[in-house]
Amino acid sequence: MSDLAYFDYALVLPEERYLIEVQAGNPATGVTRRNDELEKLAKDALITVVGQGPADLAEKLKPTPISESDAKNLTKVQQLLSGPDCAVYLVE
Repeated sequence: MSDLAYFDYALVLPEERYLIEVQAGNPATGVTRRNDELEKLAKDALITVVGQGPADLAEKLKPTPISESDAKNLTKVQQLLSGPDCAVYLVE
């Protein structure tokens, strides 16, 4: 089993699809993160990639949790963000 949690998000216009990989464990403490923490990290990373928008952008973005096997079936086209807690890829 991986130490990553995976999220998928697709934009309609422009048509783009993202894979967000989030470290399941907090690197500083070693404690496994709760689902709400994982989702917040995924949203924050996605906002960084997509860009700042309206104040309610965080509520509108809903990255979907996906399995590791589903994530491996996506083709990574370009890495858009890399950090200690997460990475964001443009995928097909």
